[in-house]
Amino acid sequence: MTEVNKKKKNKFIKILKKIKIRHFIILGIFLLADTYAWLVYINTVNNSIDVHVRSWKIDFTNGNQPVVDYVNITANDVYPGMTNFVNTISAFNYSEVLAEARFTILEANIMGDEYTTVEGRQEAGQSVNSTDLTSDQLKTKLSSDYPFSISFTLSTQSMQAETGAATFTTSIVWPYESGDDAADTYWGSRAYSYMQTHPAGPCIRIRVKIYITQANS
Repeated sequence: MTEVNKKKKNKFIKILKKIKIRHFIILGIFLLADTYAWLVYINTVNNSIDVHVRSWKIDFTNGNQPVVDYVNITANDVYPGMTNFVNTISAFNYSEVLAEARFTILEANIMGDEYTTVEGRQEAGQSVNSTDLTSDQLKTKLSSDYPFSISFTLSTQSMQAETGAATFTTSIVWPYESGDDAADTYWGSRAYSYMQTHPAGPCIRIRVKIYITQANS
């Protein structure tokens, strides 16, 4: 063994000695935690656009209570001709029972345009305002009232026992020319201004509730 290799080995041994046993105990507790839903996040960044993929494994071991997840979908850089934004959540049914998947939009902030849906108010225990939109109404508005389109899709509602899967996808598409020059100019300028005044915050933030229940329960 060369003198250089010996030095590297000695340095590695010193580092190992600094790792205390309690660190391994804490790690073991996390690994052995007994849960009925595991959430795995994989985030990659492509041209400053966040692309999120989440894997959600469902196992109804704690009775027939719905499995619920609250998702915050955010987009930082929004402008005409942007790279398409895609956020995907996949749920896999490992239970021995048929399951059903649903989603509800609770809140949205589109460059300062704030929305709280009827379902969002009810979820928070708040009084519903006469101007509040339902989740379905806001879904339609976000897909058609802006020069960019924000769409939500659920691949299926029915998840077969043990092998069923459902994928929830959110996408934001803003072509370089949407066909409405005035809207492109207005919202392009507004997006730039919003990023300047909110450097730490996303241009678009949407909160969604995804819930999976046992079928016929």
